[in-house]
Amino acid sequence: MNKKLAAAIQRDNELEDAGMHGDDRRTCWTHQSWAEDCEDAHTKRGVDSNSRPA
Repeated sequence: MNKKLAAAIQRDNELEDAGMHGDDRRTCWTHQSWAEDCEDAHTKRGVDSNSRPA
């Protein structure tokens, strides 16, 4: 992890602690990477992966 990413993760952590919604993060806390680099690895909020179209 580079210094820029580490600083961004810390900044996102502080903003989230202050009330920012987790979906607004620029970084991914779980994967310790940029959010855009791992967005496909996460289930979208409100989507049930076990549901089937009618």
